[in-house]
Amino acid sequence: MLSYPQPSRAPEDLPEFFRPAIEKYRDEAEDLRRLPDELVDHLRINGAFRFTTPRELGGFELPVATTMTLIERLARIDGPTAWIVWNLNAGFGAAFLSEASVERIWANGPDPMVAHSSQPGYLVASENGFRLSGEWKLVSGVDSAQWLGLLALVLEGGQPRMTESGPDWRFCVVPRSSVTVRDTWHSTAMRGTNSNTVTVEDLPVDADMMVAPDARARIDRPLYHVPVINQITSGGAAVVLGMARAAIDEVAALSRTRTGPDGVPLTHQPRVQAAIGQAGARVDAALALLLTALGGLDAAAAAGRPATEKERGAVRGALPYAAETARAVLTSMYELGSSASLYESSRLGRLFRDGHAAAQHMVLSPANYELAGRTVIGIPANDPTL
Repeated sequence: MLSYPQPSRAPEDLPEFFRPAIEKYRDEAEDLRRLPDELVDHLRINGAFRFTTPRELGGFELPVATTMTLIERLARIDGPTAWIVWNLNAGFGAAFLSEASVERIWANGPDPMVAHSSQPGYLVASENGFRLSGEWKLVSGVDSAQWLGLLALVLEGGQPRMTESGPDWRFCVVPRSSVTVRDTWHSTAMRGTNSNTVTVEDLPVDADMMVAPDARARIDRPLYHVPVINQITSGGAAVVLGMARAAIDEVAALSRTRTGPDGVPLTHQPRVQAAIGQAGARVDAALALLLTALGGLDAAAAAGRPATEKERGAVRGALPYAAETARAVLTSMYELGSSASLYESSRLGRLFRDGHAAAQHMVLSPANYELAGRTVIGIPANDPTL
């Protein structure tokens, strides 16, 4: 089996280590609509995409809650960069794929860039495996990736094939060179994420290059006992909360240099103090909820037992709560910024736009409360995405 050494820096040191480069290229990423190659290389070489990768392949193999803590800290520096680090941290796939598939994907080094998308296409069985077709929108980081993990539904006779746990879904790992990428990411926010559209028509995919959401890991260690879907979905919540915290910091700094119409410094105005205090409490509470819920999954995995539906439901409920909190905080901080928030040069204005755009992700939708609520009531979730 392939073996690579771990990066020399501890993962908890990486957000501040990356700060100078992220801040240097932040505006250029906005203009390019993707992270500059120099920044991607700097992130890659120093381990930003190894948070979930097995130790044998040079990865950090971090608990899910720890990875989300790092993503949130990166988002305080720049939301789009944190979003890319989240979406391309797919190294956990090595624990679920066959050794032959891992040899293929990791052959050229310890940092294969794998961008994933959960907007489903479809698969049909063929003589030697499956054939994949579909369109996947908003594939963040696609032009920085060498591989793509595309979700697809297996069809049989034109209808979804059913398993004991529901429809037969698979993540298909395919080379970036085998798909068509359409330049559709002309957005008003999160511009640096390069979230273009991918199309595929009748692409052969070997069965051992697929992972089902309920797959059992080949590597028997705690991180890989956490369900695949929970390895993927929580990063968006960490990103929006990190951007909300950054907006609070921006307003706090702004208040130290500006005065109100009455000439009183903003730092001395009770309404400003109260708004900043409330915003900080909201973000802290939402982040604590997210990390506590994810910590429950990590603890279950460490104890060698499957997480219960209620534990997984707690994570699902924490995701839209993070988005609601971030939206409220970003709006209140934007209002406190007054006219300063309006300019293209305003960091606060960009955080407002980027944060609201990121909160549009489907995993942060209020619809997720329904599934979380069923697990609280005790009704079977009957949902393989839980």
